[in-house]
Amino acid sequence: LTNPVQLKDEGNKHFQAGEIDKAIECYTKAIKFSKDKKALAVIYRNRSACFLKKENYNNAVSDATKAIDVDAADIKALYRRCQALEKLGKLDMAFKDVQRCATLEPKNKTFLETLRRLGAEIQQKLKTTFSTDSRVQNMFDILFADESDKEKQEKAANNLIVLAREDAGAERIFQNNGVPLLVQLIDTGKPDMILAAIRTLSGMCTGHRARVRNRQLSEGLKKILKVCGQVPDLPDQLPLTENTQLIASVLLNKVYDDLRCDPERDNFRDICDEYIKSKFDPNDMDKNIHAINTLSGLLQGPFDVGNVLAGRQGVMEMMVALCGSEREVDQLVAVEALIHASTKTSKASFFISNGVTLLKDMYKKTKNEKIKIRALVGLCKLGSAGGDDYSMRQFAEGSTEKLAKQCRKWLCNPTLDVRTRKWAVEGLAYLTNDADVKDDFIDDEAAMRAMFELTKSKDKTILYAVACTLVNCTNSYDKKEIIPEMVQLAKFSKQHVPEQHPKDKKDFIVRRVKKILKAGVTSALTVMVKADNYVLTDQTKEMLARVFLALADDIKDRGTIVAQGGGKALIPLALEGTDNGKIKASHALAKIAAVSNPEIAFPGERIYEVVRPLVSLLNTERDGLENFEALLGLTNLAALNDKLRVKILKEKALPEIENYMFEEHDQIRQAATECMCNLVCCKEVWMEILTKFIYFNRFKTDTWKMILVPNLIDSTIMFYHLQTEQWLEIIQRLCIHDNPEIQHRGLVTVFNMLDADEQLAKKLIECELLEILTFVAKLEDNPKKQDAINAARACLSRALDGGLIKPNDG
Repeated sequence: LTNPVQLKDEGNKHFQAGEIDKAIECYTKAIKFSKDKKALAVIYRNRSACFLKKENYNNAVSDATKAIDVDAADIKALYRRCQALEKLGKLDMAFKDVQRCATLEPKNKTFLETLRRLGAEIQQKLKTTFSTDSRVQNMFDILFADESDKEKQEKAANNLIVLAREDAGAERIFQNNGVPLLVQLIDTGKPDMILAAIRTLSGMCTGHRARVRNRQLSEGLKKILKVCGQVPDLPDQLPLTENTQLIASVLLNKVYDDLRCDPERDNFRDICDEYIKSKFDPNDMDKNIHAINTLSGLLQGPFDVGNVLAGRQGVMEMMVALCGSEREVDQLVAVEALIHASTKTSKASFFISNGVTLLKDMYKKTKNEKIKIRALVGLCKLGSAGGDDYSMRQFAEGSTEKLAKQCRKWLCNPTLDVRTRKWAVEGLAYLTNDADVKDDFIDDEAAMRAMFELTKSKDKTILYAVACTLVNCTNSYDKKEIIPEMVQLAKFSKQHVPEQHPKDKKDFIVRRVKKILKAGVTSALTVMVKADNYVLTDQTKEMLARVFLALADDIKDRGTIVAQGGGKALIPLALEGTDNGKIKASHALAKIAAVSNPEIAFPGERIYEVVRPLVSLLNTERDGLENFEALLGLTNLAALNDKLRVKILKEKALPEIENYMFEEHDQIRQAATECMCNLVCCKEVWMEILTKFIYFNRFKTDTWKMILVPNLIDSTIMFYHLQTEQWLEIIQRLCIHDNPEIQHRGLVTVFNMLDADEQLAKKLIECELLEILTFVAKLEDNPKKQDAINAARACLSRALDGGLIKPNDG
């Protein structure tokens, strides 16, 4: 087709059918062949509508503008441009367009409402902007004033950090030349100012890609890299706190994560690469170790970037060369970089081939405890390069146990500073991939308690290493499913087949979990969960969730976990973090909620926070055990009060619970049924169910009849006013059911209905139900049916007392 009119009409048909991409294609072709300006304006206007549907707002604005250029009074094009501009955050321009629309059609309610709403939003934005601008400027004035007292400066710095975490505040800091000012703060060399500046930058970058992409941050990135590369033992270095460089690494990681496309990430990597290259100088060893220390910072932050740069020609060779240097500061920096770089197997293999001897010499010969412990951790990491694969041991039999023994010795030495003991935990985090090391560590209760005690220290950077060690000891990491046929195939094709360590079997794992619990791990975990987010990363949260799930596996241990605050600690882990971490934490919560008194396990308002994690497990993607234990937990919660039942209803759990009531697995079906029985005691729940199941005629199975009707004893009048005869048929069928328990429930329901409403009671007695009651009541006493017989007799007695029947009617 080359006729623009036909193409436009074809595009209109596709648009009306919801085929937006095809509509855009037709309109684009029509534009190519159209010569008439007015016809062209209509096509542009139509394509603008398509781009609005596709949420391509820039193109929508562009096409609408082309239509308006032809006809300034094109009201459809004006309103479409207004909608797109609003989505782009350009409220003032959107306001002008809708104002023009309202002038052209002053009685159009849509235009008037949009005009009012945009006006209010603009006023609010201006109010926020002016008030925030003055606050930002005031804070920077205090921070840069020479005569400001320290207390005022600390308060201003903290306020700036808080403001940076708010969307409006972060934007105003950025727009008010905030990045260069923060860089100036870093250049002051004052530790408090550097820390405040880095935390402020971190808040500004989190979740705001537009600010991260701005060119001003290129210079800021170099400043952050400069902080990462500082070596405190060298002259003329910035004064830093113990955690400043770690925070800088976290900031680099956040900036990198917020980049939205490959070109931006490539630019980030190129800036880092250029910075590190510029520091390498064969004639200046201080610049070389600054470059290597910067690389360490990247490896602790955006690891992918650091890993690529570590693979550059000569970089790993430089690390090995520095390990052999006579200067202790060179050795210290090189060993740390080696530890961070050898995460990937390829890098670890290089260091095993070229650096192990050097590390051993450093460990044996140096008198500097800082170097000794780092050399040991380097050996630990290289020794664990094979992971938990028993066949991939890097060192000779018994070597890893010796390394671990020395780590435990340092860990238990209270005379060593926290930082040194932290490195000992780092070593154990690597070595506990070996099951022999796990068993030795678990048997050393003093070492375990020393590690748990370290989690309470001010230096929270230890948490990741502690979490790694616990995950290894409990075997709560992901394990590949071993398929015998695939193993045989791999052996036949001479492929490597991982081997399980004999001490990684179930009974050894259970023994280790029991010992860890006895040593007080739950208390340590609750302390770790409370750490600041910049230290307690999502990956660390996931590992803690894995450990909790392993600890809660045995029903006998769940009371201990609750008693030590584990139930409360699990809630934030189930609500925040990685998807996998939230699932693990939710499952651990379900295990506890299924067998504990929820009011004790989750005291106060916390109990209501447990509902959402449990409901998240009612999903076909979760396994049967997760479904089952979540249903048990919800059953316990639903038994407590209406507020919890309503909370479960609001979390949209009802349809999922209903689905599981028809599950093939008996235990899951029973758990769902019990949960529903508890839920229907609440008015809001049974109103929801009645609307769905009576009006839409969905009482199709005895399961629902058995559950709903007997439990809705407080809603019997509701049945009557629904003006349907179906409820009466259900009641009668329940009262003659073959199952004595169901029959008993039906007869109890009749008793309550007779007692609830006089008109309803008359309706019951006037139908065939009286004959059923009489028949059941006259049955001979029978232990299997006695409850039902007694209930029928009680119903007749109630009807007699109410004057509904006479003595000779029975």
